[in-house]
Amino acid sequence: MAVMVLSLAPMWGQGAVPDAGQLLKRVRQAATLQENKDVKGQIRKRSVKVPFSMSLRGNLIVFQYQQGGVWNRFDLKFKDRGQEILSWKDGRAGVLPVTRYSVPIAGTDVTYEDLSMRYLYWPAAKVVKDDAASTVKGRDCWIVQIPNPNPKVGQYAWVRVWIDKENGAMWQIDGIDGRGELAKRFMIDSLMKLKDGSWFFKRMKVEVRDPSNPRKTISVSYIDMENP
Repeated sequence: MAVMVLSLAPMWGQGAVPDAGQLLKRVRQAATLQENKDVKGQIRKRSVKVPFSMSLRGNLIVFQYQQGGVWNRFDLKFKDRGQEILSWKDGRAGVLPVTRYSVPIAGTDVTYEDLSMRYLYWPAAKVVKDDAASTVKGRDCWIVQIPNPNPKVGQYAWVRVWIDKENGAMWQIDGIDGRGELAKRFMIDSLMKLKDGSWFFKRMKVEVRDPSNPRKTISVSYIDMENP
C-alpha cells in the first residue's frame, strides 16, 4: 500500500477538471518518497492480526507479510506494458498465477490484488461527474473511474477512486464486479502527515459486500499503518 501514500499540493487550476492519469500519478507518487525504506503495518480481522511491510526497490514494490510466524514475500513488478505480481518461494521469484490475485491473505479480506493496488496503474482512467457522490468525510473529491484492461483477471471489472480536490489525498476506493455491483469498498478512516508534508493513511477500513445485496457488508478488515 505504499502506492496509497497520499499526496502533495495539487497542481491543477481552481475549477479546472484535471487529467485522470495525472491525478493517479500523484496518488502513487509518494511511494517513491519511501524508497529503500520499509513501511510497516498490520491487517486486522477480528482476532487475526497480520504484520506486513512494503518498500520500493527499483521496478518493484516489495510486500512481506507474516503468517504462522513465517514471513512471506510477493512483489508488484512494473514492466514496459502493465504489471505482474511475483511470488517468492525458497528464495526464488515466480509469476503469481492470475487465479490467485483474488485470494485473501492469511485469513483476512485483503487479497494480493488489494494490497498491491495494481488497479491504480491501469490505463484509460477518466474523471467522472457525480455531484451526489463526490463528497467523502466532508471533503470534496474528484471521482476517477479506471476500467480493468483485462476483466477476466482479478476481482474487479473497474474501480472508482475518490481523490481530495484540495490536497490530493485518496479517501475511498470502490471495487466493482463484472455485474456492475459493488464488491468491496476501501475507506480511509484516518490520516497522518509526514515530515516532508505529504499525507499517508493511518487506518483503512475494508468492507466486503454481499454479492446478492451489495448494500450489505458481510465482512470487515482493517489496515493499520505505523509512522514511517
